[in-house]
Amino acid sequence: MDVFFTISGFLIFSSLLNRIDSGKGLELGEYFLKRFRRIYPALFALIPISVTLTWLVNRDMLVGIRNQIMTVLLGCYNWYAISSGASYFSQMNPDIFRHLWFMSLLMQFYLIAPFVVLLLRKIIIRWAPVCILTALAGASAVSMGLLYHSGADPTRVYFGTDTHAMGLWLGAALAWILPILRHEHGRANESRIMERFHKIWIQFGPIVAFGSLLALLWMMRHITQGPAAFHGGIFVASVLAVMLIAGTIPFGSWMQDLLVFKPLAALGHYSYGIYLWHWPLWLLLRSLLPQWGAWHADRLLSFTFILTVLFAFASWRLFEKPVARAGFIALIRPISGDEAEHCGRLISTVVVLACSWSFCGYAVATAPEQTSVAQSLGISSRLLQQRNHAALERRRTPMPRKPRHKMPDGSQMAAIGDSVMLASSKGLQDTFPNIIVDAEVSRSMAKGQGLVDQLKAQGNLRPWVLVGLATNSVVTNDQLDDLLNDVGPDHVLVLINAHAPVSWVPGTNAVLKQFAAAHSNNVVLVDWDGTISQHADELAGDGIHPGMSNTIYAQAVKDSIAAWIKQGH
Repeated sequence: MDVFFTISGFLIFSSLLNRIDSGKGLELGEYFLKRFRRIYPALFALIPISVTLTWLVNRDMLVGIRNQIMTVLLGCYNWYAISSGASYFSQMNPDIFRHLWFMSLLMQFYLIAPFVVLLLRKIIIRWAPVCILTALAGASAVSMGLLYHSGADPTRVYFGTDTHAMGLWLGAALAWILPILRHEHGRANESRIMERFHKIWIQFGPIVAFGSLLALLWMMRHITQGPAAFHGGIFVASVLAVMLIAGTIPFGSWMQDLLVFKPLAALGHYSYGIYLWHWPLWLLLRSLLPQWGAWHADRLLSFTFILTVLFAFASWRLFEKPVARAGFIALIRPISGDEAEHCGRLISTVVVLACSWSFCGYAVATAPEQTSVAQSLGISSRLLQQRNHAALERRRTPMPRKPRHKMPDGSQMAAIGDSVMLASSKGLQDTFPNIIVDAEVSRSMAKGQGLVDQLKAQGNLRPWVLVGLATNSVVTNDQLDDLLNDVGPDHVLVLINAHAPVSWVPGTNAVLKQFAAAHSNNVVLVDWDGTISQHADELAGDGIHPGMSNTIYAQAVKDSIAAWIKQGH
């Protein structure tokens, strides 16, 4: 992503500077019209087709779709997502257009770029604009590092125009450097230092570019969405992208031969369409084929890639190419070629757009305000509060300090959990009457110790403590050690593992399994993942939450406790 930002910053500033140097002037009307022709035809195809297909496949993904469409078209989706709390890093119910934060940031840069160029051209000192653009990139990188906090949702720093524009500014700085170097190189009294640098760069620049490319590939694999990325990793990637561009563009650079390799050239040619289509198609296929999910991700990725290429090619042929060449009039009047061929293309284009926009309007008008899972969790939450209140009102039976290691009843149990437990709370209370259940949406194991302390303060920490907090984030041994110490040796800790098509679940489940085995005297592991995998049809459309009325979750808890007791504990 940051490589594309850097390339975009370089290309747009190069184009603007070339126009000024050639004496044509900026001509803002023509500039903005070209940007419009490049960006919007593909969006006008993507939005209605994606919304229509989503309405047919999984209407839960249309929650908030009206605001998504409006902000995408206005070029401010990134700030809408930040203000509405739509996390880029959440995979539970993602926006179908959340990947277009990138386009919004780019459109905002396109909007200010000509005015920045005009201002910087007024500066007499030749290298001052380069220093200013580089300083803007540095300020963006510093603000990203300062605003990022480990463990917090990084959407603000990732989506923010102020915090994620370093690649654009660095690309712009490179575009400003090149005319200066060309001017210096063309002067009769060129300094020996500049002449020597020019010769060295012609020889070694491609090697630097190739090394930068390898470094970028390594970073793509090893620098993920963690502190390293936000504390300098993204800035380093942008610098490497600058080196890649700088080592490729000199005349005769062998890196140019590498990058014009036909498959790479084709990928670059259709890259915009591929980027637009990949995310909605991925979400749709994941909804249609939930059994693949994280367990057959390679198949899902391959299928998504094939469809993405097909949709991107069709979009280019039907919408983007004719509009880019001759404006929107090209969709109506042929600019060259056979009349019959154009007529067929026109009919296809009109039919596709008319049908898709009609269905899109209906889908937007009938889009739900909440997902079915959210509605179910809301009902579960209200029922849970009522039953917890009733359980606390009943007379409490005195409990011995040490668990008796026989099947407990609900009056001996307290549970803390996330939305999966919340969805299953009715089943838990039916299976274990008088159990106290404290479950809410979006909780993680990081909150576990605080929730146990809260139960203690309320006098509700019972001999058996159920914990289901593994769905929403990675679980560490340190978190589990702290949780077990807080619960205390006179209690039995029942850990429930996770089932979700997200990357961290297998590792989290492995940590829970190892921890339970190492503390088997007072820790029980509930294999919710193994249990529900055999009943995937009982899950909601997100592939995570069980139906409100089923008791599979509670039965898995009961069976695991029974098996643990049977082992002699």
